[in-house]
Amino acid sequence: MKGIIQKASLVGCAAVLALAVAGCSSGSETEGKSDAAGALGQTESAQGSAGQQEETKNEVVVVESGWSVDDQGYVHYGIVLENEGDMAAMFPAVKITGKDADGNVVSSDEQILMGLKPGQRVAWAGQAGTGTAPATVEFGVNVSESSWQKAEAAEDAFEISGTTAQESGFGTVNFVGEITSLLEDGDLGMVAVSVLLRDGSGAIVGGYSGFVNNLAAGSTTSFDVLGYGVPAYETFEVFAQSWT
Repeated sequence: MKGIIQKASLVGCAAVLALAVAGCSSGSETEGKSDAAGALGQTESAQGSAGQQEETKNEVVVVESGWSVDDQGYVHYGIVLENEGDMAAMFPAVKITGKDADGNVVSSDEQILMGLKPGQRVAWAGQAGTGTAPATVEFGVNVSESSWQKAEAAEDAFEISGTTAQESGFGTVNFVGEITSLLEDGDLGMVAVSVLLRDGSGAIVGGYSGFVNNLAAGSTTSFDVLGYGVPAYETFEVFAQSWT
């Protein structure tokens, strides 16, 4: 029987992240009484600006990824993203690029996610490609400057339990279980549930995503994520993120 790892991600709810971006003020240069003093004042101002930029640097990175190709030449992938900034990243765009052995592009796909709060990790999994099996697959993520918003740090929002993998006998697998909202208030209209498949060494070899509708605060419901063209795997883990 396949091993199971149960994990819940942090909330990425766009509704709670929709706060106005406050403008940043830059320091002014200090006019010294002499040329030397003036130069010193400018140097300190420049260092202060550089420090401020470094302190407020915002970036979403791909911390883990993996993929496999099914019999039809399509890619099944799984990725884990992390927001390393101190602001919320709204609508990050994940790019999945397949290339042949010579480095030529054979497929290009993009997946827009809802959002990541400061310090949050989320997972996503899906299908990509054109039916031409790639030799390599590259993953990248981009967030536009206007999509960074002030927000509180992420907190646990979901608990995943009771997961099993049910093989249909027809080449598909239903990854099922229960999801509980840990929110005290704030019903969620939709929650994305992503399943990452791992091999014996722990590397991601693919994954699938599905959705749960109308998850009320503090409630529990079941989920079913359909896997097709499933590669060989040893364990799987389940992540959840708000999709509203």
